[in-house]
Amino acid sequence: MTFAKSGRRAFPWLILVSFAASAAAFASACSGTGTQPTSGTTCTPDLASIQETVFARSCSQQGCHASVEPAAFLDLASPGVETRLVGVPSGTCENKVLVAPGNPEQSFLIEKMKLAMPRCGLRMPPTGALPAEEIACIESWIAGLPEGSEPDGGTDAPSCETCGGASCVDLAADPSNCGACGKVCPPGAACATGACACSGALTACGDACVDTSVDVANCGGCDKPCPQGSLCAGGQCACPGGLEACNGQCVDTTSDPMNCGTCGNVCGAGKVCNGGACLASCGMLETCGASCVDTSTSVTNCGACGNACAAGASCVAGMCTCPAGTSACNGTCINTTTDPANCGACGKVCAAGTTCLDGACACPGGGASCGGVCVDTQTDPNNCGACGNTCAAGQTCAGGTCTCGSGSVSFAADVQPIFTANCASAGCHKGVNAQEGLDLSVGKAYAGLVGVTATQCNDGRKLVQPSDPAQSYLIDKMMNVDLCSGTKMPKLGMLPSPQITTVANWICAGAPNN
Repeated sequence: MTFAKSGRRAFPWLILVSFAASAAAFASACSGTGTQPTSGTTCTPDLASIQETVFARSCSQQGCHASVEPAAFLDLASPGVETRLVGVPSGTCENKVLVAPGNPEQSFLIEKMKLAMPRCGLRMPPTGALPAEEIACIESWIAGLPEGSEPDGGTDAPSCETCGGASCVDLAADPSNCGACGKVCPPGAACATGACACSGALTACGDACVDTSVDVANCGGCDKPCPQGSLCAGGQCACPGGLEACNGQCVDTTSDPMNCGTCGNVCGAGKVCNGGACLASCGMLETCGASCVDTSTSVTNCGACGNACAAGASCVAGMCTCPAGTSACNGTCINTTTDPANCGACGKVCAAGTTCLDGACACPGGGASCGGVCVDTQTDPNNCGACGNTCAAGQTCAGGTCTCGSGSVSFAADVQPIFTANCASAGCHKGVNAQEGLDLSVGKAYAGLVGVTATQCNDGRKLVQPSDPAQSYLIDKMMNVDLCSGTKMPKLGMLPSPQITTVANWICAGAPNN
C-alpha cells in the first residue's frame, strides 16, 4: 500500500507478490552463492518438471518461496502454482505480468531470471543466476501456453465495473447501465436486479414506458394503436366529435367523399359529400376538395381547409382543442400529467429511474434522483443526506447522517488476523526488512498504524485516524480511493468487503488496542 499523494514518493505496503525484497534478506534465507548448481534431473518444458527441477531446488527453501510463510506470499512449492503465475500481474512492477501465455519476452518471471538489472527489484534467485538451460526450459513452457489462456483464479479480477468511467457502477441498479454497460432504461423506468422496470402504472412498450390508459399507440396494451384521429380514454379507443371509425381512421361521414353517410360509400365524379349525401354542391358549407365542411367543427379542416387537428383533439369554434389534461405534442394529444417523455410540457423528458406524477418528474415512492438513480437519501450510504455524500467504510446512513456502525471489534481477534493473512510475510511487512519499515505482524502492527502520519502524503493524514475511517489512509488504500500514489492494496485483488468493513468498524470505534 502506498501512503503518498499522487505525484509524490510512495510508501508501499500490503504488497502480495514480489520476487525481491532485499539481497540481504533472501541471501540469508536461500542457501547457496554464485551460479546455481547443476540439477541432477533435466528440466522439460512442462510446469511439473519445472517445479521439481528448478523451483524446488532454487526457489522453495524456507524463508523464500516455500509453502509455509512464503516470501511475498508467492508459494512456488505447493500444487496449483500455475494459478499463482500464469496471467498474474506483478506485485512490484506496474503493467508487468509474471507469466504471459505464449510470450516469454513479455513475462516478468523471465526478465527477473535473465537480467542482471531487471526493471524492478533484483535478479532472481538473488543468490546467483539460474543455468541458461533452465531458463530456456521455462521459456519453452511459456511459449507453449495458448495466448490469452489463464487458469481459474489466476488473474486479478476488477474490483468493480466502471463501464469506462472513473467510478464503479452497479449493473443491478444503474438505469444507464442496467444489466450491462450502455444498456439505458427508457424514461420512467428504474433498474431493478439488472432489468429495466417501468414505475407506477406505466407499461414497458418497446423502448418507452407508456400509460396504456391514454396512449393512442398502445391503447389498453402494447402495440394496440387507435384509429387515426381518435383518442384513448381508459384504455379504450374512441373517435372524438361525432367522428366514425372507418378502415382504421376516424372520419366525418357527413363530409368525407370516400365514406359519405356510411363507411365505404364513395361519391362519384363531380359529386361532393354534403350532410352525408353525395350532392352536386356544398350549398352554404365550405368546399374543401370533394368535402362539404363546417370549418368551425371539422377536425380535418379546422378553421381552414386542410388544417387537421392532432390525434385526439376536437375542433371548437375553428380551433383545435385537446381534451382536458392533455396537450398537442408532435401531432398527438398527450397526457402531460403522466407521460415521462412529455412531463408537464411537450418534450420534457424525465430522467431514467424517475416517473411523471401530476406533470412533474419524481422518484416513485419518494427519494431523490442522484446520477439518474432514485435513492433514499435518509438511508443510502452513497448519498447520505444529499447526492454524492458518501459515508466511509464502517459507517451507516441514518436520518441522512453518516454514523459509525454498531458492534465492537477486537484488534487482536478480528483485525490482526487480516494483516497476518494478507500482509505480514517475509519480504513484505514482517521482520527487520519489512517494506518501508512497516511491520504488520503480531505485536508490531498497532504501533505502526494508529496515529502514525502518512508522511509522504503531505496532507497530515494518518494511516489510522481513530474514530474517523474517512480520514484513515489505510481504508483509502484498501478501497482504492483518494490515493496519494501507486495502486490499491493488496495489489493483487481487493480485500473482501467484510474484511474492509471489519477494519473500518474497528477504526470507527476508536481503534482500540483490544
